[in-house]
Amino acid sequence: MIKKKGQIVRMDTPNTTLVIDASAGEYLYYGKRLTSGGGFEALCGSPRKIFSQYGFADYTESSVLMENADGGISTAFTFSKSKILTEKPEIAGLPSSYGEGKTLELKYVDAPTKVALYLYYTVFEESDVIAVSSKLVNGAKKELYIRRLASVQLDLLGEYSFVTFEGAWARERQKVSRAIGRGVFYNDSKKGVSSHERNPFVIAEGKEGVYGVNLVYTGNHKEIFECCENGRARLIAGINDFMFRWKLLPGEEFAAPEAVMCYAPCEDGLSLQMHRFVREHIVRGKWKKRERPILVNNWEGTYFDFNEEKLLNIARAAKETGVELFVLDDGWFGNRCDDHRALGDWFDNTEKTGGGLKSLADKIRALGLDFGIWVEPEMISEDSDLFRSHPNFAMRVPGREPTRMRQQLCLNLADEKVQNYIVRVISDVIARSGASYVKWDYNRTLTDCYGKNIPQGEYFHRYILGYYRVLSKITKKFPFVLFEGCSGGGGRFDLGNFCYYPQFWTSDDTDARERLRIQDGTSYGYPQTVMGAHVSACPNHQTENSNPLETRFNIACGGVLGYELDMGKLTEEEKKVITAQVAFYKEHRKVLQFGDYYRLGGVFEGEVGGFMTVSSDKNSAIAVAAVTNRVVNGPLPFIRFKGLNPSAVYEVTTRPQANYGGQISFTAGGDMLMNGGILLRDIFSDTQAKENSGCIFTRMFVIKKCKA
Repeated sequence: MIKKKGQIVRMDTPNTTLVIDASAGEYLYYGKRLTSGGGFEALCGSPRKIFSQYGFADYTESSVLMENADGGISTAFTFSKSKILTEKPEIAGLPSSYGEGKTLELKYVDAPTKVALYLYYTVFEESDVIAVSSKLVNGAKKELYIRRLASVQLDLLGEYSFVTFEGAWARERQKVSRAIGRGVFYNDSKKGVSSHERNPFVIAEGKEGVYGVNLVYTGNHKEIFECCENGRARLIAGINDFMFRWKLLPGEEFAAPEAVMCYAPCEDGLSLQMHRFVREHIVRGKWKKRERPILVNNWEGTYFDFNEEKLLNIARAAKETGVELFVLDDGWFGNRCDDHRALGDWFDNTEKTGGGLKSLADKIRALGLDFGIWVEPEMISEDSDLFRSHPNFAMRVPGREPTRMRQQLCLNLADEKVQNYIVRVISDVIARSGASYVKWDYNRTLTDCYGKNIPQGEYFHRYILGYYRVLSKITKKFPFVLFEGCSGGGGRFDLGNFCYYPQFWTSDDTDARERLRIQDGTSYGYPQTVMGAHVSACPNHQTENSNPLETRFNIACGGVLGYELDMGKLTEEEKKVITAQVAFYKEHRKVLQFGDYYRLGGVFEGEVGGFMTVSSDKNSAIAVAAVTNRVVNGPLPFIRFKGLNPSAVYEVTTRPQANYGGQISFTAGGDMLMNGGILLRDIFSDTQAKENSGCIFTRMFVIKKCKA
């Protein structure tokens, strides 16, 4: 809901209120929903700005910075007008949220240059979220250069910790909290993508509650957190100004990516708001609310060493267990026998696929499985027909040796010819195979950023615009296909991508202990429906740790379930266990994939932790408890559930697990389960776990509301 009284604008969601003085460009209030209707006049003259600019005694970080035709960088944007739009405007060339619609438009003008700054605030009431975007329009007769245009600026009063989600390949999105007393901290990426190292979702956490900002963008990003001498904390998020200098000709406009901001009293509440928003207003198309299939991927089962019969053996065994989708990973095309060659040659290798891709796909489907395919469209191998015929397609700096990562180069997606090539060849792969699922991989980051006739300061963003154009064309052409993104694991895990991919490969690290941490950190800003999570072989191929098959399944239920192993080599006992797992997952898939997700703590401190998902009506739930570090004569392991109806009575039953002792079953009130907790008496009875050092102990609980 948006209400306007003069230039005082109030925006309400069920649990939050945002008040802006449009004429002054100030935040008057943002936080817990207000019940009163006035008193904002006393807050006018607030030091909390909705945007900041250089040149008028504001020495803090600016959200708008432009270089005028005369070389000066000072601006004086002043209020022009405000209005409420009935529909949410699209952002040209960029993905953004959709739905609902009422949007506040604010216009500010720099009189000497006639440049206009527009700010947009869209209220998503049921998600308790506000989407923010900005753009500059050059109304002058001369060109100018944009040096920075942030998507959002949020000024707060008081002391705050800055929470980021950091890591590296195989250690993505680990929660890091910093108490910043005075100074400036940057959370950013200069890799051309959102990156494994620093995710574009951040939190400001204070006594009054928590504020989250999540950028709808896949490229170089920058989140600035500055604590000033006057007790103000400033959070700015947007495109990274590193190597950014955008020429804006007269009459042209430049749009910054959208940012999503939300407030909640606690982290759990913030996550639930963000999850609802992503599911309802970011993910779109056929798979938005559709239960995701259980897949088997052959990669860790075969790597490049496969033929038709080996693949069919995996598919036959998968079908016996109830798996629904077979995914053919890397190595099916060109002369791709290792990762040194053939990227870009998207034609069938019949030595590996038998009669070709269509023939193999038809045989898979004849077994009763859907067929999926792996591609890496944005890359090129120097040993490839494509490179030999079109070396100009690759990103290279003239006169210099290119930087090689994984023995491959990046295609120049800033070039429309390259974009069109990718659209054509990948469309042919999908059509030829009849694939219902596509895993879109991206295994290195950008280097050698150069494009003929493309200004250096525009290259990174133009690459991302080209990437979005390619994705938009292909996903619109194949609306029935389930696209899953991948980027060396989770290196491009962001809201911009989720506008095209309903799910994303969370991490290349499939070790159960590590995945518990990775999925936990990821869940702060992203729902489980977008997290691909697989049961892989043991010893684990990344860590060499061993964990029981049941433990691997329990942890994988925190995302969209799949299997990443050679099912043709399973023992009869393992087949029996996986068959039971698949049947259980199908029975509870709706609540596991679309239920409200809660973290049960402890995964980073070496204590008892886990997660649970609760149906929207709170009648059913699934919980996973994990003991990550067993201490001799230590505290008794117990766990408190979350998200239940405190006045309801629930039946709690442990899922039958192979190699465990007896099943636990009892009834208890929701308030008792959430406040008192339960002792994990039987969690150490896994005989397989006892045989493997370094493993974690897990149990899964099925929680059902008792009938009155």
